[in-house]
Amino acid sequence: MKTTDETLKCYLEETRHLLSLIKNDSKGYRENLKLFSMIKDNSKILGFTTVYNLFKGIEDIYKSLCDGKIAYTENLELLLKIVCGEIDECCNMIEDGSPLLNDIDVRPYLLYCDKAVAGEIFDPSHLTKKTENDDWLENKIKVSRARKKREQKNSDQIIKVSSDKISNIVNLQEEMIARTYIIENQITLLKNAISDKNLSAVNEAYKLLVGDTQNLQNSLLLVHENLMGLMQDESLLKNHQKFYGFFIMANGKKYLIPSEFIHDVICEIPLNYETVQNQKSVRYVVENESGEKEDEVVEYVPIYYLSSLLPGQAVKNRNVMDTILVVDYQSQKIGIIVDSVMKFASVIKKSMPSSFEKFAPVEGLAFDEKYDMIPILHVPDIMKRFRSLRGYDVKKYEAITKKHVNKILIVDDSETTRQIERTILLANNFLVEEASDGINAIEKIKQKQFDLILCDDEMPRMNGDILLDNIRRMENYKNVPVVAMAERPLAKADAFVSKSGFSRDTLIQTLKRSLDNE
Repeated sequence: MKTTDETLKCYLEETRHLLSLIKNDSKGYRENLKLFSMIKDNSKILGFTTVYNLFKGIEDIYKSLCDGKIAYTENLELLLKIVCGEIDECCNMIEDGSPLLNDIDVRPYLLYCDKAVAGEIFDPSHLTKKTENDDWLENKIKVSRARKKREQKNSDQIIKVSSDKISNIVNLQEEMIARTYIIENQITLLKNAISDKNLSAVNEAYKLLVGDTQNLQNSLLLVHENLMGLMQDESLLKNHQKFYGFFIMANGKKYLIPSEFIHDVICEIPLNYETVQNQKSVRYVVENESGEKEDEVVEYVPIYYLSSLLPGQAVKNRNVMDTILVVDYQSQKIGIIVDSVMKFASVIKKSMPSSFEKFAPVEGLAFDEKYDMIPILHVPDIMKRFRSLRGYDVKKYEAITKKHVNKILIVDDSETTRQIERTILLANNFLVEEASDGINAIEKIKQKQFDLILCDDEMPRMNGDILLDNIRRMENYKNVPVVAMAERPLAKADAFVSKSGFSRDTLIQTLKRSLDNE
């Protein structure tokens, strides 16, 4: 899964804290066992297989010690410290972003861990002797780090060149790259179909691959013709006006809004909108030219859905957060809600044909990177039309597109685990709040109604079983689904996801099933 910097930082802090506990008191295995299990599971979730395997080896030793199957010896203490040292080195590689983490051979460490668990006699001092493979890997790591530093140094010395021709060439190159990704995807589909021996899927994937390959070839020819045309005739740039704006999507169609009218681009949760006299507004904090807040100067900007004015089918499943263009014309601001903002672009503007000059919402045409003609919206007329909308029209549009956004409370004492779960849920359009333990969860539940609760079992102050017992006593939470994401199922939970062996898809499917059965 894709890991955010904040999640990674939290994971490394927790891991290094645990390693320091072992170095200072390696005999405190009973107190450290739960923490070990939690960080081991987080390592697997984040894709650090090497670290997970090392933690698994230590966890097996800890469990054997707790069960009294083996005795604590000096050799065992030395082995634990050596393995922890190897985990610490892995943490350094993760922090450096080294791609060589999975190249480390941890089999010797795991072998000695297995010997310890089996009660065999072993000498862990052999692990401290470097092998030729270790020297090769260490040298490769040093080379990788040196190359990374050189790349960072060189990136600071890049000279930025402003040129319309170079900009156009870059846009064309991006188009070629995008088409190659499409072809790669079709090749993957074809391979899967062949592997599954699905002849129907093979034929379909083959047709798509042929079509996309033809599209790429046509695009390459078009690129060549355009580049040759620019080199031979620059009158195109002289006869048309250079134009800046944002490509946006509304009702599944692409438009361009001139940058001269755009004051800001913000995102907001619909639940935070305020309604005064049937008009919804968004709270907007004014910033000065340096980007600093002017002592919290707040404006309430009226907002409108661009899709309500334009042709096409409105998108019913909107995102959790709305994308809002704050536009300014004659010192008046409004917020225009769009399906999405694609990118800021420099384009060539072409005036509308005479037969369309009276079509006020559109002031011209522009060509995007695929050479499609994109309408340029006339913001003053758009603002005028929004102000003339009746409250009934706005409510009718919102009723069509309104979607309930499920609110989920994550209850877990591990900050890293909460960060991982939060990232997954936000990516699937859930609203998310967090609680660090059962008592903290009860406080939040009393203040707000959640659609689902995702909770751990072993937590300080109040564990999962007691938390669920309290939740089921509340009248408004008797039927709210609870999914236990823990090491074992909880008696009063509606579903269970194993923390040590879950996948993103498994978690999301379990949550959706629980919400559908509500």
